[in-house]
Amino acid sequence: MEEKTDKVVGYIEYLGAGGMIGEIVPYTSVEKFKDEILDSLDCGRPVTPVVFSDELDEPLQFDSDTYFPWGFRSEMRVQIPYEIYQTNRRDLVFMEYSPARLAAGAKDYELVYKGQMERWETLDSIYSRHNRDDRPNAKTMRSVSVSDIIVTHKDNETHAFYVQPIGYKQVDNLLPELENATPSKAEQHER
Repeated sequence: MEEKTDKVVGYIEYLGAGGMIGEIVPYTSVEKFKDEILDSLDCGRPVTPVVFSDELDEPLQFDSDTYFPWGFRSEMRVQIPYEIYQTNRRDLVFMEYSPARLAAGAKDYELVYKGQMERWETLDSIYSRHNRDDRPNAKTMRSVSVSDIIVTHKDNETHAFYVQPIGYKQVDNLLPELENATPSKAEQHER
């Protein structure tokens, strides 16, 4: 079950091989957050806790001999912008990238949604959010599906991803044209 993200106190970066971040899990409960940090440290699981000090009523306290071999960070909670582009061309809707790339370009897409995602969210999180019954902008745009393009702005990098039947195809070559796309009347700036 996904935790609510409106009062997140921090997250834990679970590290994989070579110290690369394998998974990021947010926490809304200070007690659960602290317990998971201590449990991970006790069993030697490589983690980096990141606390949002501005979301806490009082500082997160650990014993003075608590050692964080992979680090511990305090940072401000920052949301990451993303956009969704959709085409209205019937011959392109629901088409996989391979045949679509020959028949279409960024000129065939319009910006239909602008939103914010959390650092720990993924393309799959965006896809799921925009396919729920209570999805954002449900009355003015269709659910996210094959042939749509999701653009993310994360860590000072912008990337475009074409929604495939399974997964996503990175299509950064479309970014210059997409940035000049005309927003549709459906575009929203909400979360």
